Amino acid sequence: MSRTLPSPTRHGRAAIIGASIAGLLAARILAEHFDEVVLLERDPLPEGAAPRKGTPQAVQPHGLLARGRQVLDGLFPGFSEALVAQGALYGDAGGEVAVDANGQRLARATLGVDALACSRLAIEAEIRRRVRALPNVRVLDGVDVIAPVHEDARVTGVRWQRRDADCLAGAEPQTLAAALVVDCSGRASRSPAWLREWGYAAPAEERVQVGIAYTSAYFRRAPGQPPLACVIGAATPALPRPSILIAQEPDAQGRERWVAGVGGYTGDHVATTREAMAERARQINHPEIAALAEHAELIGEPMRYGFPHSQRRRYERLRRFPAGYLVMGDALASFNPIYGQGMTVAACEALALRDALAHGPDSHQGLARRFFKAAARVVDAPWQIAVGGDLALPVVPGPRPFPIKLVNAYLGRLQRAAVHDPVLAGAFLKVVQMLAPPKSLMAPRLMWRVWRGRHRPGAAVAQTAAA
Repeated sequence: MSRTLPSPTRHGRAAIIGASIAGLLAARILAEHFDEVVLLERDPLPEGAAPRKGTPQAVQPHGLLARGRQVLDGLFPGFSEALVAQGALYGDAGGEVAVDANGQRLARATLGVDALACSRLAIEAEIRRRVRALPNVRVLDGVDVIAPVHEDARVTGVRWQRRDADCLAGAEPQTLAAALVVDCSGRASRSPAWLREWGYAAPAEERVQVGIAYTSAYFRRAPGQPPLACVIGAATPALPRPSILIAQEPDAQGRERWVAGVGGYTGDHVATTREAMAERARQINHPEIAALAEHAELIGEPMRYGFPHSQRRRYERLRRFPAGYLVMGDALASFNPIYGQGMTVAACEALALRDALAHGPDSHQGLARRFFKAAARVVDAPWQIAVGGDLALPVVPGPRPFPIKLVNAYLGRLQRAAVHDPVLAGAFLKVVQMLAPPKSLMAPRLMWRVWRGRHRPGAAVAQTAAA
């Protein structure tokens, strides 16, 4: 794990703004190409699986999709095994996962692909441990990045300052020279403002106002109760109230846990009490969460997290962009968290960064153009899933062109047919787990099954009840 990564050519120093999961994965890739990689992070970074101020969402329910696990195992051999040793659950991404839609459970389907059930804190801590062990990676935490240094149409470094007593005493900012700077500072990224200051256009930004909030809590997990690793409650036009239940690794006291969350859009939010969670779970026909909220041992207190809008910044459409600079992770696109896509998208963007660097990071090779185009292809499918799913809900504002209406109507029928059809349920889960693109659900063989399911005995009754 501490070996020097092989690379035919080394390119000085790279700097990364933000030690988020995206930042850590960028460091893993850049360590293959640069003599030194420096991560600059505002928060003091914990040694283990502990929360920090800059990521308040990290204690909320998080899912590492099956595709994300595949990528992380490739970047960090033995990654899954290390988390299983810490108590994570490891099983089939379909057989150990149940999906509810419109108050009904989809048929169970084995996918033949493994997935992990564990906390975001454990995942991030394991990535951070492995990145810190790389011999050419250095972490500067507890620092404020003032701005990248821009000279002659390229970024040449980062100006930064410590956040401790030295900073308060008036210490001068420092400059870290770098051949490449990558902004992984998240949704609040200042890159659009910096670009305008440097004389470039800022990227166009797409937003979908979701106004979602969910109340979540940790509960003690008894062996075999329930006999699943994860239960996903999808938001649908008839029932726009998502839910999630995921098994977690034991806490510091050795208690095995569940994390459960129930949510709603645009003001339809759940009070932060276990009683309110139980009531919402009964309303949406989620028996596992209802039973936990009513009877299980509560670990800590219920908590709420709000998310105003999904956003995507279209860097790939910019005609001019400074050399020596990239933007990655939530600074590129951040999605409604109910779809659980963030960590997996960051992992896939890391692979896009590796491919873009294969031609070298020199400005004449068009690194930014290559990376942003590849990253846009990574983002396209999860953005389509999240935005399409949200715009299917009448409570979410936004334009709905006819193609979106047509696709959402079809997906609604597919979900209803998948209650009785494990083939359709498996195909749907593959898209959810980012193992297949959304267009795969339009395959003729699946469309036939949807049509056939619509006309099976009792289907009309189920569809009327769902409506």
